[in-house]
Amino acid sequence: MVKRFSPFTAMSFYPPGVISRTYHHVQRYREVIAVFLRYGFDEFLQLVHANRYLNSAFRISRRKKRKKVAVERSRPVRLRLALQDLGPTFVKMGQILSTRADLLPDEYIQELRKLEDDVPSVAYPEIKEKIETELHAEMDTLFSDFDKEPLAAASIAQIHRARLATGEQVVVKVQRPGLRQRIDTDLEIMYTLASLMEKHVDGWSIHQPSKIIRQMSHMLRKELDFTIEASHIQRFSHQFQKERTLHVPRVYSDVSSEKVLTLEFLDGIKATNLDLLKDKGYDLKQIARQTAELMMKQIFVHGFFHADPHAGNLFVLEKQEISFIDFGMMGTMNLRLRQHFADLLFHISRHDESAATDALLKLTTSQRTPERGALEADVAEFMTLHFYKPIRQMSFGRLLQELLNKTTRHGLRIPMEIFLLIKAVSTFESVVRQLDPDFDILKETAPYVRRVRMDRIHPSRLTRNLFESGLSALEFLKELPEDLRAFVRSIEEGRARVAFEHHGLGPLILGLERVSNRIAFAIVLAALVVGSSLMVHAGIPPTWNDIPVIGLIGFLLATVMGFGLLVSIIRHGKM
Repeated sequence: MVKRFSPFTAMSFYPPGVISRTYHHVQRYREVIAVFLRYGFDEFLQLVHANRYLNSAFRISRRKKRKKVAVERSRPVRLRLALQDLGPTFVKMGQILSTRADLLPDEYIQELRKLEDDVPSVAYPEIKEKIETELHAEMDTLFSDFDKEPLAAASIAQIHRARLATGEQVVVKVQRPGLRQRIDTDLEIMYTLASLMEKHVDGWSIHQPSKIIRQMSHMLRKELDFTIEASHIQRFSHQFQKERTLHVPRVYSDVSSEKVLTLEFLDGIKATNLDLLKDKGYDLKQIARQTAELMMKQIFVHGFFHADPHAGNLFVLEKQEISFIDFGMMGTMNLRLRQHFADLLFHISRHDESAATDALLKLTTSQRTPERGALEADVAEFMTLHFYKPIRQMSFGRLLQELLNKTTRHGLRIPMEIFLLIKAVSTFESVVRQLDPDFDILKETAPYVRRVRMDRIHPSRLTRNLFESGLSALEFLKELPEDLRAFVRSIEEGRARVAFEHHGLGPLILGLERVSNRIAFAIVLAALVVGSSLMVHAGIPPTWNDIPVIGLIGFLLATVMGFGLLVSIIRHGKM
């Protein structure tokens, strides 16, 4: 039976600190730590107490002498290089972090955006074996022609051009062999490091890095299952079935599986190949407008959007049709999020800082109530600084990123869906601005924002909301007596419990553990000295120069242990 990939397996069974349960992954732990050390991130590993929780891997890696990357390189550059060296899982994490201006300074964000997903291609025999295993058929029966050299090779999959046995020209996306086990292990390591950051690094608990890793693992799981990507394409095609300016590639389900995806081959031009588009007589301004309209419909009308619409994923076909490819990363926004987001944009465009602050609070969550006056002042300052610039100097994506970055200073957390949205907007905006530098994205967004706001007061929507609210109220009233009886019964039977949660006791607990360990060590040391003294005093053979050998060995062992204890105390600076 083939073991299915579960990105939460390691997280469920390998909590931070239980390194004894992860010896089968110790080699990968050593590799990861070695790369961080080589790129000069020793202080980070010390800061998160990696030496305490990952003792075996950490100490082995520290003992080996490794040449560090030149110190003249900046820390952001070294971080990018380290993530690239560590492989696809860490590259994906870096790409996601490049959208999180609330977590990292701008110089890190800009550097992580340079992360490349290009890797050496897998040899054709392995690809052939993978396809035949997945599709349970010989290559010759599936394809009349199959290019052995890939069109593209990325960290998760590579793409080959082919022709089906029935004659259709297609592209075949094949997942790299042995990928899932490595990603599973890497996610465990990431989760351990994220949990240590949450525990030991001041100010990071509010960002919940372990939750970010969980969200990332969920996204990776979707990307690794090509049947999910196929369903994304089919949903995308359905919601745009009446759109004449868009062409969605066809999925060939009969020659697709969880690790192989066969799609219609599209003979188009990249949206940023401006010279070729001009030579073919295309209207660049019209292409920019079409692309923006398609993105706005995805976000505000359907709430299901392409989260990575970069130049390599956007093509212009004959008759000036736009086509998106690579539907592995998609974003979703439910109606509530779309409404709050539309409210935010509407009030910002009207320079109403009070109403914009209300919309921002509805769009975020927090563990504590922020100071309203300070947040409103930040929003007002943001509007003053950015909304009086010429169109060419404005970046809609960067504006959204900076505004939401301000919210984290007030203890507010932003849903992952919004970060994906910002990533998508920033990416497609860069493509549109290359096509038309004077394109006004805010102006293009305005009618869709108004539509979302007006739909809220449409008679049919009001009637439906009133009906659903009435049903909910009736259901609540129906269940209330039984809920009250259950509550009273739990009190009578002594099953009611009050839960308490403490914060900030981590350092105290670590200190107590260290003290108790040293006391136990000292007791063992004292017992060894006393026992050895009794052996010497009794003259128990065998002897060496009239000194009992067993007692002598005990004294030597006690000396070594004593010096070890002393060195440990001095290293921690506590005498």
